[in-house]
Formats: sequence, structure tokens, C-alpha cells
Amino acid sequence: MPQITLSGRIRDFQDSHADFEHVIAAEKNIVQPVLGTDQKPVYKGGEGKTTSNQENFNQWFRDIDSVNQGKRFDIVLNDDNEDGVFTYDNSKFFPIDGELFGNQGRKHNYHFTYEVHSEFTYQGHETFTFSGDDDLWVFIDGKLVIDLGGVHGSLTDTINLKLDEGKNQLTKSLDAGETLVLEKGKNYSFDLFFAERHTVESHFRIDTSLLLKPAPVVCLKSSDPKATEPVKGELCTDTGKLLICTAEPVMEPTVVCYTVGGTAKEGEDYQAIERSVTLLKGEKEACIDITPLADAVDCEEDETVIVTLQPGDNYDIGDCNVAKVTISEAEPAPKGPNYLVICLGLVFVAICGAWLCLH
Repeated sequence: MPQITLSGRIRDFQDSHADFEHVIAAEKNIVQPVLGTDQKPVYKGGEGKTTSNQENFNQWFRDIDSVNQGKRFDIVLNDDNEDGVFTYDNSKFFPIDGELFGNQGRKHNYHFTYEVHSEFTYQGHETFTFSGDDDLWVFIDGKLVIDLGGVHGSLTDTINLKLDEGKNQLTKSLDAGETLVLEKGKNYSFDLFFAERHTVESHFRIDTSLLLKPAPVVCLKSSDPKATEPVKGELCTDTGKLLICTAEPVMEPTVVCYTVGGTAKEGEDYQAIERSVTLLKGEKEACIDITPLADAVDCEEDETVIVTLQPGDNYDIGDCNVAKVTISEAEPAPKGPNYLVICLGLVFVAICGAWLCLH
């Protein structure tokens, strides 16, 4: 049976948050019609019924310590009839019952958001339908194509991407005011944002003929696993390199996070490095340079820098998720000739020669 697995991130909130367990009302235009440059919805405000302000809304789809707790969550869409339509249907969509902040004394954990990032190759005949509650926003090529914002019972909306016969390009005016332009055979981004904000129900259903691709799988390799500490006063000429890579170019900017460990001390044994790199749209690799520094310790053992990939919003981690660079001490420079010793040696030879001549 054909399947599509989509990876996403769930963030759990407490019911004391100003935007949760508050007002019940359907509300469009909470978000701007174009996705932000960070691939997050941009707050517009709607009618101001169900959201409090931009600051609180910005917490919905970002990891904020003490405000939310997050985890990865996958959904599987099945094509049971093998008719090209993939479905995920859950009339009791409570994926984090008893987890993260917990149920807060209720039967289910009702207060969470969910986001999915994917891509597809436009074939010219696709549709996407969502039914559920509460908020649901779908962006294709960064433009808002479905707006089911607000706190409400189950609602349904469809975006029809079917081309007219003989056409290779779709030009579609959207309710939010933008124009969606899709060309047959080209790849486009797909971004879905969902929020469950109120008791007592949670429905989540997708029916689509979009062949949505799983999130890119990110791996980490040691492309140059050895580096050498420079001689004091000189620049480093032997750096180490780690390579973050995907099998295919990413369809949207992808921030890949990692931790840094090992026996080498950051800032003392090697230059400090960032804790993330960004793969830009169309890229499939990014380099992490490990640049050793000269220190005051002589004859020290080899030191290591160990980098480990961490989970992120819109990528999966492959089996190769840890890589290492070993920093060795520079070989001592060869000493130049000791001219005093040479001179004394020559004097000694001269004296010995003179003595032999006299005797």
C-alpha cells in the first residue's frame, strides 16, 4: 500500500498561555498571506478575537524555554484505494497525551501546535484538503492557500491545483490576495501549521494527491579529520573540516543544529564555532571549519573536537550523526646550527693541528 510519511514538530503549551483555552471563534487573517523568511507564519492579527498579540503568537511555532516543550512527531498518509489520494484521518488527534507538560488534569493534552515542512514536484492535477480544528494554515511556495484560523469545531477547505488541458503553468488567485504560480515539473515547498487550542475535541484529516516528500535526511562526515596546532605567533595552515550534507538539495532554507564536545577546549585549543549551519535553498552541503589555536602547553597529547547533530524542525537525522576532528601538536621546528660550538670546534682542530706540527 503506497504511503507518505511526514515529519513534523509538536510544541506543548500550558492552558495558562494567553492564546490557549480562551475564546471560541473562527477567525481568518491571523497570519500574513506570505510565509516569513524563517519559514514561519507572520502575525497579522485577524479581528483580534482569539489571539492576544504578536509576541505570544511568535511562541506558537518556535522553541521557547519555560513557554513550550517540543518533540518530533510523524504522520503517515495512506493510499488505501491506490487511486493517488493519500489520507491521514484522526478524529481524536491527541498525539502527546501524558507527555511534555502533560494533560493538566484533563482527559487529554489539548494545548499544542504542530508544523510540517515538505516539498513536491508539481504534476498539474493535484488537490489538498484539510478538515479539522482548531487553526490550520497551509502555504505552497510560501503563499497562504488555506486559512482555517481561529478556535472552532471541525472545518474543511480545499486547494485545487488542477491545470486546464493543454496548459503547463497554473496561475491562481488566492483568497489572501496573492497569486500562486506553479509550473508543471518544477519543485515547490509545502508548509503546514496547526494549533489545538481548546477543549474538548481535536480532529485532523488530510486528503491529498500531492506527492509530498519526506524531510531531508541530514548526515555529518569528517571530510578532513586531522588538524595541526600552529606554532605560536604563526597562523594556522592545517585546519580540520566537517561536512553536513543531504542526498538531495534542500527546497527551503534549513537550519541544522548540533552540539560540540571533545577534549579540546573551545576558544583555547581551537577557534569558537557556531552551533548551527544553514543550508540555503538548492544547497546540499555546508562545511564546519575547525581551526586550531597555539596554546602554552608543550608536548601535549592529541585533542579532539566532536560534533553531534541535533533534531530540528524540517529535517531528519541520518545514521552518520557524529563526526570528529583530531588536533595534533605541531612538530618542533628544526634548530639552526650552533655557531659557538662550531667555532670552538674549529679552534680545537687548529690547536690540535699546530701541536702535531710542533711534534
